[in-house]
Amino acid sequence: MATVAQHRTREVEAVNVTARRGQRARGVLDLSWTKLIDRPALLEEKLLKTSGVIAAEINAFSHRIIVQFDPSLKSLDRIKAIIKAGNEP
Repeated sequence: MATVAQHRTREVEAVNVTARRGQRARGVLDLSWTKLIDRPALLEEKLLKTSGVIAAEINAFSHRIIVQFDPSLKSLDRIKAIIKAGNEP
């Protein structure tokens, strides 16, 4: 069983982050804390309308989303903030 600290460590894993315009970065976010995991199509649609997000793929079983984005336009932390804002009632 994972501790809270281990869970938070795995919450945001960024891979291949570069700052050059037009480059792609890939990030994996844990969505087990959000109510939107029950509506993956809605969350994917919201993210795909966000500038800088190139692709979003949710795995509802693992409660993770893989996001491809342009790091010169959006950071992974900003994408997570967008998800949190959409999770509020």
